[in-house]
Amino acid sequence: MTPLKEIRHDPRWTVQGVAMLLAVQAAAASVALLVGNGRPRWDEAVAVAAGICLVGSIGGWLLARKPARDPALAVAGGLAAAGLRLILPLAALVWLQGRGAGLRDAGAGGLLVAFYLTLLATDILLHIMGRSRDRAPGGQTSKN
Repeated sequence: MTPLKEIRHDPRWTVQGVAMLLAVQAAAASVALLVGNGRPRWDEAVAVAAGICLVGSIGGWLLARKPARDPALAVAGGLAAAGLRLILPLAALVWLQGRGAGLRDAGAGGLLVAFYLTLLATDILLHIMGRSRDRAPGGQTSKN
């Protein structure tokens, strides 16, 4: 078996990806705040859900951008990124079912799902768009 060539990720694209995730989340949170119509604790529910999903999404994006030479480490990195992106909103949903009744009643559960899916779609698009920016050693663009 031939060893996996390390793919070098363009650090500028990594930073641009973080900026795009921030911008998308800001837009999604702004829309959520606009449709809240003064519901009790809605602003707080939006802030909590947006923050939790944003931390998981940016952490997953950064973890997925870490180069790996070993195929097992490359797969593990992708799984760890997906896990990080998912585990924070899931933990928040568990908390909402127990101690977070006020935020749950304000709609934080639905907001978590909406923000998670919005950021997941953005992350997928970023990976597709950034594929041509990733380079193998020697400066050649990866065609894999």
